Amino acid sequence: MNRRDFMKTASGVSAAAAAAGAAGSSAAAQDAPALQEGGNESGGGNQTGGGNESGGGNQSGGGAGTTHEVVVGPGGENVFQPAELSIAPGDTVVWTWDSPNHNIAPQDIPGDAEWEGHPEISDAGTTHEHTFEVTGTYNYVCEPHAAAGMEGSVTVEEGGGGGGGGAAAEFDPHDIGVPMQKHYIGAATFLAIFATIGFTFYLLKYGESANTSYPNKKD
Repeated sequence: MNRRDFMKTASGVSAAAAAAGAAGSSAAAQDAPALQEGGNESGGGNQTGGGNESGGGNQSGGGAGTTHEVVVGPGGENVFQPAELSIAPGDTVVWTWDSPNHNIAPQDIPGDAEWEGHPEISDAGTTHEHTFEVTGTYNYVCEPHAAAGMEGSVTVEEGGGGGGGGAAAEFDPHDIGVPMQKHYIGAATFLAIFATIGFTFYLLKYGESANTSYPNKKD
């Protein structure tokens, strides 16, 4: 193959690779769902599901705020789960008893707050809920198991419940609607183009093979 024939072949390969890349990009754009405006944001917005936020409390949607769940004595253990919870003003916390002989006794709460906890020692299946409006930290214990370290706290602050700033969240390409196959196609296309360009440069710089023939070559 002489230099002119090789250049024609290389150009054809590059054009085919570019066309494949364009087709892959177009398919990815068509597969990606359109962004929806007006979505609810974290930090007091309506939320659904059981995702853990700021301390691991389970959350569900609510009209005025978010509802967080704390398990009392999970699996018979003398703990509150989560023991520490950060929420926004107007959020509600629901304590659910998973084992018997526990209560909720506030120990240190903001001066303007009104929360009596659940002083009765209760059995599994009991629930207690409270909507927190006053900012500050609410510390509480289970009196029968305070010596064993069964204590918890709720911190009420603006931006609590996952609304505060922090490190950028990691995301999966699938979350933005682009299948991984499209990424592989794009990477393979660019690799093919660069390989073709590199081989062409090598041939032009170092010349043709000794066995290559061309019209004006003398034997």
